Amino acid sequence: MLASPSLGAPPRRGARPAAPAVVAPPVAAPEPPPAAPEPPVAAAPQPPAPAPAPAPTLPASVPADAAAAPAPGDETLGKLEAERLAEQRYGVRVSVTVDLARRSFSYSDPIGRQLAPYSLGAAPMATFELESYPAASSGIAVLRDLGLRGRVSRAFGLDSATPDGATLDTSWTRFGGELRQRVLFAGAHASELGFFVGADANYFDLHANAPVAALLPSARTVALRFGVDARVKVAGRLSATASAAYLATLDKGEIYARFRDASVAGVDGSLGLCVALGGGLEARAAARYTRYFSAFKPLVGDQNVAGGALDEALQMGLGVSYAH
Repeated sequence: MLASPSLGAPPRRGARPAAPAVVAPPVAAPEPPPAAPEPPVAAAPQPPAPAPAPAPTLPASVPADAAAAPAPGDETLGKLEAERLAEQRYGVRVSVTVDLARRSFSYSDPIGRQLAPYSLGAAPMATFELESYPAASSGIAVLRDLGLRGRVSRAFGLDSATPDGATLDTSWTRFGGELRQRVLFAGAHASELGFFVGADANYFDLHANAPVAALLPSARTVALRFGVDARVKVAGRLSATASAAYLATLDKGEIYARFRDASVAGVDGSLGLCVALGGGLEARAAARYTRYFSAFKPLVGDQNVAGGALDEALQMGLGVSYAH
């Protein structure tokens, strides 16, 4: 017969029963840990801002003040300009004067009443003169002292008449210009010597409102002018000036066309004093004398007969000038 299965051997008699087995309660499965939060979506990275440009630096051998120093060309020009002013080598001079002027015209060995002398007393005249040396600051020898000079004088309020008392409409204008080379001499009596060549014109017009017996000495004379001038410091603020020139006529003028084979030439000279006022200004007093002399070769039967003529002009005035 089949034995029933047993769980174990039967307990022995008098043996201590075994303690019941303790069955551990079932352990619940641990809860899964909470899901970690999703990381935030990072924004798209922005390109970094450009770094500021570094400040320019100078080599260790260059001083910091050199950053403000002028360019080499400007520094050279400034030095030349300073030398020009120190040597009193002005680049521009402007002069204005108020003058009194007179003119006289007379004949030598005249024949006939119509060759009467003429004289104009003191007439007011204004004069403007400009002198310029474009390369004065260049530092180039000779060229820096080569300049141009021009002047114009105009009389106003004129009144003249013939020996018979006939009134004459009168106008008088003088103008000219030249190329001038100057030479400067430094020292206690600083001086300036100039050589010039140019042209000079003297327009003296006379018109009668009625017939007159005298021959009117109208003349528009134009001449080449060659000469020399000088300026010397006398003492303190006082300087003296002088000039002399020869006038070789290009156009003799109307009066000389009335005589046979007229030859005309002239001379010109001036004297003056200047007082420095400061800042390039100076007061001036000057006188200029111009003399045209002529010779004629008349023949028997000529309408106008004379050995020659003398035309003189004197101009004196006071004024101011500015030089820089």
